[in-house]
Amino acid sequence: MPSGMPAISLEATARLDPDRADLVVVPGALGKLPDGPNDQRPDTIPMILARSLGTDLRALLRAAVERTDTTVATVCGGSLLLAMAGLIKGRSATTHRLAMDTLTATGVNAIDARVVDDGDLISGASVTSGLDLGLYLLERELGPRVANAVEKLIAHERRGTVWRNTGHTPAIAI
Repeated sequence: MPSGMPAISLEATARLDPDRADLVVVPGALGKLPDGPNDQRPDTIPMILARSLGTDLRALLRAAVERTDTTVATVCGGSLLLAMAGLIKGRSATTHRLAMDTLTATGVNAIDARVVDDGDLISGASVTSGLDLGLYLLERELGPRVANAVEKLIAHERRGTVWRNTGHTPAIAI
């Protein structure tokens, strides 16, 4: 039963044009978790993501990632999708904790953090960290006052520190 607001629906009105996009958000997928590395059931998240790579999406994402003035933001399996497509090898990113090994296996520097800022690639670990990712993007693009106002409006307090490959290297690896 709706909670007083009408249901929200998003419908694409145009095809992704990486040459015009300043920000491309790559969401994850909803599906079953695999029972192991050889689980080929079509309704598992890795299989759903792999099917999408057989479409025009791979080339569109490649164009977005290669365009230096476009920020690509991912949530959950979105970074896994880019990794499976071979688009972020050698970059730092995060994904859902259950897929961190897969991210590493594709040559990505998998970081255990809610939000990872790797320049023009920003990734959020899972569904709820997508809120933190969105607020961080607001802060990065429009400043902390705007991000703080939206944080208060939606009654969400961000958690954790955004990981960036800057500063001193910790003396102790945790």
